[in-house]
Amino acid sequence: MKLTLGFLSIALALPCALAANSFAGANNYYIYALPTADRIAILDGMKAAGMKVLRTWVTGVGAGQKNSNNIAVPDLEAGGIGNYNDQVLNLIDQLMVDAHARGIKLLIGMHDKNALQGGDIYARTYTVNGFYTRADAINAFNQRITHILNIHKNALLGNQAWSNLSPYIFGLEPQNEPMIFDQSFYLAHLSWICNAAQQIRNNVGDRNQLIFTGGGSAGASVQSTFFGSSCTAIDVVAIHDYTDGYDSYMPNAISQAKAAGKKLIVEEWGSLVGSGRTANLNSNVQKINNYKVPWVYWELISNPDPHQGEDYEIQVNGADWGTISSASQSTAGLTNAPFDFSGALAL
Repeated sequence: MKLTLGFLSIALALPCALAANSFAGANNYYIYALPTADRIAILDGMKAAGMKVLRTWVTGVGAGQKNSNNIAVPDLEAGGIGNYNDQVLNLIDQLMVDAHARGIKLLIGMHDKNALQGGDIYARTYTVNGFYTRADAINAFNQRITHILNIHKNALLGNQAWSNLSPYIFGLEPQNEPMIFDQSFYLAHLSWICNAAQQIRNNVGDRNQLIFTGGGSAGASVQSTFFGSSCTAIDVVAIHDYTDGYDSYMPNAISQAKAAGKKLIVEEWGSLVGSGRTANLNSNVQKINNYKVPWVYWELISNPDPHQGEDYEIQVNGADWGTISSASQSTAGLTNAPFDFSGALAL
């Protein structure tokens, strides 16, 4: 059949629309507090591995996380609710610039549930559960979101607000793992995630800054609420899975997300140190790549692994780095992925 030029243009455009690529990234919750050389070592390693996204969040950290040389940084509101100390934001400003220079964008959480559980200013003022349920707590957190995204300005980038820095910011989320400490409470208060996401969207007009859920516990990360009409601000449902159980929920989750015009990402996963680690790393990547959903590893560090607690850390250019680096490169080569993140990944 002879094609008209208009029809031909549409036909030629269709393969591009269907050729979305997958990608990989990494987490580090204190990277902005590391000495420059250590921070750059992680970013350079990520660049070499073809990783596109670095996830961190706005929270205070003590010195020496994971036996690193990071400095202590107070939380944004350590001095009181609404009493903002922008040191943490200033450090993330620098991280934005350093990451962007290496083709990497940031996925930034507004808060961390571990800080809440650890008795931060929100817990002390409102209690842990009250943070999610009290009107005054919700209002205070909404003001925190506005401060981060529009009141604070990045002095390294022309004093622009983060809401205007889409070339540097891949996405935003209300909190790392909201309410993961109590599954029944989580299921009863999913609206908090949706409403906090809406506050983020109220502050960020550029749809290329995607809004994420913050992750949950394996399959519980994926809730029908997130795909419904009451949760329109959520763009990406974030999955945190340390059970390797993707096959039990991923097919249905992909169907739900595509039907709702939303996306999925495996935002946290990791393999424990031990004799079977390499096999487990490869098995996880193979499982995730079967679905062509992007993944973000927990976590990359700059110093030798101190083997603390739940031991998922991988040192850039250290043990197991070759495995995760090769996995990232293989993931980046996947085409025809179910979700197109190209707009948000553009620098």
